[in-house]
Amino acid sequence: MSARGTTHVAVVGAGWSGLAAAVALLDAGLRVSLIDAAPQVGGRARRVTLALGDRSYALDNGQHLLVGAYREYIALAQRVGVALNEKFLVRPFALRYPDGFRIVAARAPAPLHLALALVCARGFTLHERYAAAMWVRTWQKRGWAITQDRAAATLFDAHPQRLVERVWGPLCLAALNVRLEQGSARIFLRVLGDSLGATSAASHLLLPLGDASTLFPDAAERAIAAAGGQILLHEPALGLESGTSGARWRVLLRSNVVDADAVILALPPARCVDLLERAAQPALGAAIDRLARIGTAPIATVYLRYPPPTQLTQPLFALHEKPQAAEFGQWVFDRGLLEPGCAGVLSVVVSGSGPHLDLEPKDLAACVADQLARCFPLPAPLAHAVLIEKRATITPSPALSRPDTRLALPGLYVAGDAAASPYPSTLEGSVRSGLAAARAAIDDALTNAA
Repeated sequence: MSARGTTHVAVVGAGWSGLAAAVALLDAGLRVSLIDAAPQVGGRARRVTLALGDRSYALDNGQHLLVGAYREYIALAQRVGVALNEKFLVRPFALRYPDGFRIVAARAPAPLHLALALVCARGFTLHERYAAAMWVRTWQKRGWAITQDRAAATLFDAHPQRLVERVWGPLCLAALNVRLEQGSARIFLRVLGDSLGATSAASHLLLPLGDASTLFPDAAERAIAAAGGQILLHEPALGLESGTSGARWRVLLRSNVVDADAVILALPPARCVDLLERAAQPALGAAIDRLARIGTAPIATVYLRYPPPTQLTQPLFALHEKPQAAEFGQWVFDRGLLEPGCAGVLSVVVSGSGPHLDLEPKDLAACVADQLARCFPLPAPLAHAVLIEKRATITPSPALSRPDTRLALPGLYVAGDAAASPYPSTLEGSVRSGLAAARAAIDDALTNAA
């Protein structure tokens, strides 16, 4: 039996999770209203126009890196018409530092691709290579899983310190957006198992050749509109109430009201708490309590524009952060090697908390520029722009407990970082949670129609 045309779902939040949910709902024949307070779709991975001196550039509200293990994203992006071969530079996994330390996956089937990478790694002693290989082998045998969660740092108690600083710490920052001491060992192992521990293609780095909106949001918005979905932007959700006149729920907007049979909250945990509290339903108390306990982590992206023909030798380098020396950068992307129109623009990522958040933006940019000048033969930058999102992601700590996709009241679901998931705040995690919420709503609609 089909629920086609009979069930109306309001998706609140038009980030990658909400977009994924909307596409899946429309594919199943349900009616969809996609709602967001922002003037454009895309959430935390979208296009922004930034002035760097006398020129403006289409960049991102936060630099992103994707990997081949993002299976749900890849399938959905292709579904809405994204030509992946035109949007990404695909490279084998590589961890390169300006001082010569590097690990580069071989073009070989798994697990040889990673084994050869460790054997051929540069800048590491034989003992360090052996320790890394044995660590990977141990967790491969254990299926990259643990019974009792704990801090990710405890996975490396007997590990050479330089490996932790140069390999596992940076990978934790890249995958979980927090340091090993704060991150969940279970979540970190899951990410490693699905990428480095899986097929060689799963570990490939997908380097965006354009701004983040071109990778999914633009195409998803077109697909939603073409399928008859209603897109309401500039419309913050101000309240959530039990419905009237046959509708189960009402979403109160600034200049509108949306009556719906189901509501998917594809929002950050704090925004979910706000709307669920406004619903004033005692049954939602446990979910509200869980959501309120979820911590958040910041991400800063520093854009620096250099005079031509400034460029790096690779589009991506890891940086050895030393906060005590005011060296805060963790990753640097050469946007000019990825997009000709961005020649001379470098983006530097600083994930997690630290003393850099106490600096004025111009001072943080100056520290990052000085760090890059010590790492590469670079001149002084011409201009800078600093974007800091203090609640960019959730903190995937061992104590993290998120509510299930289905909430305690019929027709109410959560997605995005707010929903229970084995993944951290990655774009793949966002897509997966959006699809999970959509599937739950579709199943429930079919059950109600039966």
